[in-house]
Amino acid sequence: MTSTVVRDWSPFRLADPGAHAEAPRSIHNKEGVGDRLRAAAFAEIQAREAFLWAAETFTDASTSLRVAWRGLALAEDRHLSWLLKRLEELGFKPDDRKVSDQLWVSLTSCTSAEQFAVFMATAEERGRRAGERFMAQLQDRDPISAQIFGKIAEEEIEHIQLAEKYFPKSNSWPEGRTS
Repeated sequence: MTSTVVRDWSPFRLADPGAHAEAPRSIHNKEGVGDRLRAAAFAEIQAREAFLWAAETFTDASTSLRVAWRGLALAEDRHLSWLLKRLEELGFKPDDRKVSDQLWVSLTSCTSAEQFAVFMATAEERGRRAGERFMAQLQDRDPISAQIFGKIAEEEIEHIQLAEKYFPKSNSWPEGRTS
């Protein structure tokens, strides 16, 4: 079920297929904060597009799940706009450094609604933990960016709970899952 649709990832600059994004610089300087905002923004656009793709692709998903995925795409788009606005406020552009579309590639490699939902929830959990970490690290030096990361991390909890609601007994959940 891998998507053959080529996405326009503008305004981001994509690394070569299979290549990693450029490594983020230290979070203790403005450039490093910009790198994290950019990476998070690119993850949000990939998630937005993946939710829309899944809603159109997976015939094994219930109508209510497809509607919910479309709603989550709107939330991801809202997160994207917050992150891009803050990136611009700090004087950076999305295409200043290369990003990787490996999240998109992985998500569109899923072959069922359940696999997609669990994989997405796992990715959202990683993003949530990173957002909380960035919030704590930036609180004193850049409270605006810290607040954005914190708000997104808070909203990711609902995204994760959606997958747990629809697929609570999935064998695809990673080991060590606490919920």
